[in-house]
Amino acid sequence: MLRILVRVLAVLAVLACTVFLIPSSIPFAGAENAIFDYEPVVLAASSVEPLEMGEIAPYAPHNSAFLAKNSGYLDDTISVRIETVRAYDTKVFLTYVQIADPTQLRTAPAQANTFTPEKYRSKKIVNADIIAKRCKAVLAINGDYFIDRKEGCIVRNGVRLRSADFGVFDCLIIDTNGDFHILKSPTEEEFEAFEGEVMHSFSFGPGLVIDGEEQTDYDAGTMGGNSKKAQRQVICQLDKLSYLIVTTHGPEQNGSEGMTLKQLRAFLMELGVQQAYNLDGGSSTWLVLNNVKVNHKSKRGIADIIYFATAQGAK
Repeated sequence: MLRILVRVLAVLAVLACTVFLIPSSIPFAGAENAIFDYEPVVLAASSVEPLEMGEIAPYAPHNSAFLAKNSGYLDDTISVRIETVRAYDTKVFLTYVQIADPTQLRTAPAQANTFTPEKYRSKKIVNADIIAKRCKAVLAINGDYFIDRKEGCIVRNGVRLRSADFGVFDCLIIDTNGDFHILKSPTEEEFEAFEGEVMHSFSFGPGLVIDGEEQTDYDAGTMGGNSKKAQRQVICQLDKLSYLIVTTHGPEQNGSEGMTLKQLRAFLMELGVQQAYNLDGGSSTWLVLNNVKVNHKSKRGIADIIYFATAQGAK
């Protein structure tokens, strides 16, 4: 009996030491498996010529750069890596993106050539994989469906489409350096007071993490509900030109409950993101790599996408 007890204690001691021997593996209160620290990828191209901004990227992805099982993409100018974990009884996709230049982060509408002040009100919706293929996207996600509302100053690819107060909606600004800035329910005047140069701006939210600080004071009543468990889509900034897309399943998918905003917020804090902004979710949640929907099979048309493009031309 004493010998068995000694063996058990020895095994426990080894397991305890393993926590310190593997610092990249971090426990998470809501997760059912370990989440790993992300090490920023050092791209082969330290700098690239900025791409001309527009809804269609200048270069198409390279087929040979897509990773096995559609798990990511890597060329000299962009790295995409998709991991899956479980948290709060929900399947979650963690998509890490590193780009060489801010112009590789782009936006596009459902209907071609409608990100103009004259045409942006188009109500056309299209599956995100179709929009992604048209725009030569490496990776694409759904946007904020801003055409369904009148609130907010909207800028896409450097073009101002609309000017208005944001009401209860938070604003995400992506500046020309590719950095995120989240404004809490700003007025038009507060938006105009932003000192940087705006490349894209979004009207949705809420902002869940701002400058590394967890946010709890927001009106989620018109944004999917604070306590509702749902499919969620969050775009985050980790570091310079380093991003994380967090995509959750919901109760529509077998084996997943979905997340409340409170659960999602706690999950994001454990991931160590600096900025985290909630996008349109529910059935509009899309994660598209190589023109294939990764997160689940059901499809619903959307009005706009956020996407990442390669800056590497044909070899």
